[in-house]
Amino acid sequence: MLPSSLTVSLSISLLGLLTVAVFLWAWFSRQFDDIDGQAMLPLDEDDMSVQRPWETASQRAARVERWGPPTAPLPGAWGGRA
Repeated sequence: MLPSSLTVSLSISLLGLLTVAVFLWAWFSRQFDDIDGQAMLPLDEDDMSVQRPWETASQRAARVERWGPPTAPLPGAWGGRA
C-alpha cells in the first residue's frame, strides 16, 4: 500500500526531482565522458601490470598492449604468496 499523505507525496516528489536535477547537471557537465578512466582511478600502474591467473589470452594480450609486460605479484597482492 502506497502512502497517500500529502507531506509524504511531496517529499518523495521533491527527492525525485532533486535526483533528476543532479543527474542532468552531471550529464551536461560531461562527468560521464570517461567512465573507463574513472574506473581506473583507485588502481596504481603496478596493479595493472601484475599477472592474473584467471585472465584469458585475449584479455592478457590487451592488458600487456596497454600497460606493458606483466610482473610477478607482490607478496599478499593478487594471489602472491605472503
